[in-house]
Amino acid sequence: MGLITWVAIIVIVLVVIGLGVGVVFSGLIRGAEIVGGNPAVQNITQEAKEFLNRNIQGNSVNSNVLVITTNEAKYRIGEPVTITVKNIGDKTMTFPDSALNLKFQNINTGQIYGVATTKVPTELVSGASKTLTWNQQDRNGDNVPAGDYTAVVQTTPSSSSSSQSISTQVNFEITG
Repeated sequence: MGLITWVAIIVIVLVVIGLGVGVVFSGLIRGAEIVGGNPAVQNITQEAKEFLNRNIQGNSVNSNVLVITTNEAKYRIGEPVTITVKNIGDKTMTFPDSALNLKFQNINTGQIYGVATTKVPTELVSGASKTLTWNQQDRNGDNVPAGDYTAVVQTTPSSSSSSQSISTQVNFEITG
């Protein structure tokens, strides 16, 4: 450990000894009460409770949960965009093609772009993930314009049940 770490430890020990353990812990508890009383913290806590109530049925988490992420928030024009799709639910999810029905939309213009894919139904089992790369090109091989983009993946409903398709998205930016 470095010198600063040792100094911090010594100061903490001296404070605890000088003030007494009860005073130190009562100060910590009072600080937690003050933070907990902050309207911003209460709002976030309420939002978290509402999120959990929407997404938890009984004691089990929603069985169809899909997460999509990018490896960066901003990309330069022409830089490959890496997308990871993960099934964090407890059921296998089916997609209509090998690119997991991945589409990119320029939020500024509304233009939609796809990735090269084979039209083979693809499954993503519980806990599995798949990484895909988009070269930022349209169907003509031209680079797409700079702007704000949304990447969206969507499952296909299972024919064996009345399940609906599941869609999730992530936003990112392409800069000039």
